[in-house]
Amino acid sequence: MSETPQEPEQPDAKQPAPEPSDTQPSDAEQAAESTDERTAESADAEQAAPAEPEGPKSLTFRITPVALLGVLAVIICATPLATTAGTWALLIYLIPLGLAVWILRTRTTFDAQQVVARTMLGRTKFGWDDVVSLRLDEKRWLKAVLRSGKEVQLPAVRVRDLPQVAAISGGRLPDPTTQE
Repeated sequence: MSETPQEPEQPDAKQPAPEPSDTQPSDAEQAAESTDERTAESADAEQAAPAEPEGPKSLTFRITPVALLGVLAVIICATPLATTAGTWALLIYLIPLGLAVWILRTRTTFDAQQVVARTMLGRTKFGWDDVVSLRLDEKRWLKAVLRSGKEVQLPAVRVRDLPQVAAISGGRLPDPTTQE
């Protein structure tokens, strides 16, 4: 039968070691010691109770920048055509340029007060109070249904992101993972 070795007891760090002394400590010394003990106890209580993790102030969903590698591939493939077909063929480089702008600009940002959906040519900004529900469209993207009946596309937000969106909404949208 094996036993787990025990560590030797160590004196408590909070209690000062007794000093061999014939004199009694003065009232001021006793007050200072009790203040030190209370400070040490409150510091221990703060360390023992973990602070609740504070969530992010905003969430931004966007198309992954790795998609720019596809733009690079389009540029490489367009180069023979653009260089051999004349000066007007150089306009073919506008296609990968447009793709790069679309990838870098398109995003949806959520914070505690509002939602900002930014597309290549514009943006739509609305508060959480205007959102009635979220709807899944045919391409698996989410749309916000507003009180006015208007549906706003939320670029780069997918169904898998709903728990994060529900958390940042401050309870305005239910978390689908907690519902049965």
